[in-house]
Amino acid sequence: MDVIQRIAEELSVNSKQVSAAVALLDEGATVPFISRYRKEMTGGLDDTQLRQLEERLGYLRELNERRKTILDSIRSQDKLTPELEKAISEADTKTLLEDLYLPYKPKRRTKAQIAREAGLEPLADAILNDRSLIPEHIAACYIDIDKGVPDTAAALDGARQIIMERISEDAELLAELRERVWQKGTLHASVVTGKEQAAEKFKDYFDYQEAINKIPSHRALALFRGRNEDLLSLTLKPGAEDKEEHVLCAQFVARHLDIKDTSENQAVYSH
Repeated sequence: MDVIQRIAEELSVNSKQVSAAVALLDEGATVPFISRYRKEMTGGLDDTQLRQLEERLGYLRELNERRKTILDSIRSQDKLTPELEKAISEADTKTLLEDLYLPYKPKRRTKAQIAREAGLEPLADAILNDRSLIPEHIAACYIDIDKGVPDTAAALDGARQIIMERISEDAELLAELRERVWQKGTLHASVVTGKEQAAEKFKDYFDYQEAINKIPSHRALALFRGRNEDLLSLTLKPGAEDKEEHVLCAQFVARHLDIKDTSENQAVYSH
């Protein structure tokens, strides 16, 4: 990403103005100094523009550094396809970048990884790719006591773990669900049972809920401080109508996987 050009576009100024301001910031000049004494060098950028420029400069530079690290990591795994490289190169936020990296990020030994080691990934693929299959029937072919798969229930549980991990690492799906929760989600806070006295300073949050996109920063900090001190319990719900919103989110995931909500398929996808 061309940081200078990107900032110029965001501020609706020309790249020469941004380059001049960046050079001054890199030399150690402060925003007030540049705004007051270096207007001729920056083409008249004002204090507000310069502060926005400084903030975006730091963010975009960090983004590019992280992008390089991620590309190097995936490349070292021999998993960097042209399509993936293009998506990572065009990612314009840290969140999207990390979502794209998630499937390739070194992780602890998960239940899904254990299932793969037991040879259950083909079972997960079969369940997802052929909706006419009866899971219990095909799972019987993967029973292997030596690999820790003693019966069909264990085989299906392993396949379920693999599918769950894939869903949780789908960057496009994550972005859409995250935006849905941001628009509809509510944060619930309650006092930890038995700690009412110790949590007196957080009494306003003993029984509290608010839309997450409406919570001001100072209130969010107080809520997280209460949780970190083990005095408040926080729960993020996908919507005011919790049960209904859970169903809608599940349906959203089903559509993403092209799962039809029919009685014939119900048994397949319950696994």
